[in-house]
Amino acid sequence: MAGEQTIVPFAFDPESDPEAEAQAVQQQTADQQRLQQNVSEWCQCGICEIMPTERENRCCMEIPQVTALLGEVAAEPACMLDHPGFEPVCLNVYSLQTAGRVYRHHFGSLRLRRTHRRFRYLAYRQFVAWCWGFLGRRIRVVIPACVVLRIRAEYPDDEGHCTGFRLPRV
Repeated sequence: MAGEQTIVPFAFDPESDPEAEAQAVQQQTADQQRLQQNVSEWCQCGICEIMPTERENRCCMEIPQVTALLGEVAAEPACMLDHPGFEPVCLNVYSLQTAGRVYRHHFGSLRLRRTHRRFRYLAYRQFVAWCWGFLGRRIRVVIPACVVLRIRAEYPDDEGHCTGFRLPRV
């Protein structure tokens, strides 16, 4: 049968990258070790504390987008919490109210009824937008432990339950 085409399954799938897979395994191992280490072994700013999951154990000084913002300040702060823009951008109630209005305009209602929970969510969004810009739908980044702890201190959960970092739903 001349002209017959054969189907080759997976012909257009990307090939695996052994180096990327090896790096992912190394990162996962390093992340797991952070739960067992003393916080001073990975925290460079001196303010971080151990977080519930290994993925959340990140210092602000380890994240290039954060250190780039720190480098913009004349007297480079030792921690993101010392940056002169942190409080007005991420903690100020009026800035967060404005961010909430912008969110509602673009995405509809913000379905978080309790005030502190809503402000915590908006503070995280503000921090990410400030450091990374607009990421797009279902793209998430880990916020440094020191920043998460400061936002939680400013806007605590009434029951003491905070979700922590979650991967996006598919």
